[in-house]
Amino acid sequence: MDPHHLDIVRLAWSRELGLPDDALTAGPDRATRANQETDTIRFLHLLDTSAMVGPAWALGRAERLSARELTEPATLLSLTQDRSARCSGPVTLWFTSEYQEPPTGQPPLVSDDRGHVREVETVCPPDDVTEAHLSSRDRCFTILDDAQQPVSCAGYDEFQGFVADVAVLTAPQFRGRGLGTRAVGIATDDALDSGLIAQFRTPRDASGSRRLSARSGYRELGTYIEVTISRSTL
Repeated sequence: MDPHHLDIVRLAWSRELGLPDDALTAGPDRATRANQETDTIRFLHLLDTSAMVGPAWALGRAERLSARELTEPATLLSLTQDRSARCSGPVTLWFTSEYQEPPTGQPPLVSDDRGHVREVETVCPPDDVTEAHLSSRDRCFTILDDAQQPVSCAGYDEFQGFVADVAVLTAPQFRGRGLGTRAVGIATDDALDSGLIAQFRTPRDASGSRRLSARSGYRELGTYIEVTISRSTL
């Protein structure tokens, strides 16, 4: 990705976190925004910058901690030791602005029918379905097999107007055949055609998802993690 595309990624995440547009390009200091009304602490480490949004007391406790430390769930939860909280993530952030190499062989049959997306969701583990939430995405593409059975789908939402947040879901019995990579490629190319930079999120310790991201031409650029505090303990 060239410097212009990286600046667009920084801009999108700055706006997502409610920060000034140049917050992630202004230097090595951590960008912060105090919000006493929120019940969520959000931390982003992107390229050589980082940002944190949350209650002022949480920002104060995090001042002496490094970006690497704050991407660890135990560290982020330690900021809330006197409150009840749960952690989501960390997820690794991958990006691409390049079209995928055309696959060899017969092009797959692709459907944009939302019913096919729901069929794939029906046979997948609930946690996978919740993480991908494909049926509610702005755009979805489902690969069908020779019997026109839906086997893998990928889609994306627009993220702050500049980025396409891509996700994929493959029926368990069809995993390990490269179908997820193909589906991601189809969704990615569509996003790039729309003038967006593609973003893919993977659980940091999910080796299979990380391999899929790399095979699909994405580059690892950051980590995102958040902690939600029980409102009764705020």
